[in-house]
Amino acid sequence: MAGARCACGFKEVAGVDETISDHLLAVFTPEDGTGPDGLVHLEGETDLSCLCGAGGSVADLDAHFLAVFTPTDHIGRDGQKHYLVSGGPALDDR
Repeated sequence: MAGARCACGFKEVAGVDETISDHLLAVFTPEDGTGPDGLVHLEGETDLSCLCGAGGSVADLDAHFLAVFTPTDHIGRDGQKHYLVSGGPALDDR
C-alpha cells in the first residue's frame, strides 16, 4: 500500500519499513497500552492476539489496536490530527 498518506503529512514510501498502520499506532497508542475501556491492549505471546483476546492475524491485531486507541477526534498524542486521506481503507467517520 505504498503511497498511503495521513492528514499530518506522513506518507508510506516503498522500501521503507513503516506503514500507515505503524504510524497511526505510534500516534494513538498510549505508553501503558491501556485503552479507554480500562483493559490493557498489548500483543500477547501466541497467535498474534491482544492480551484482551482480540486478534488472530497481523491485520486483525492492527485493526483492533487502531479501533481501541483512535480517539473520536483523531488527535494523536503529539497534538496533531491523524487519519488516512489516501491510499487505503479509511478509518471510520467517528
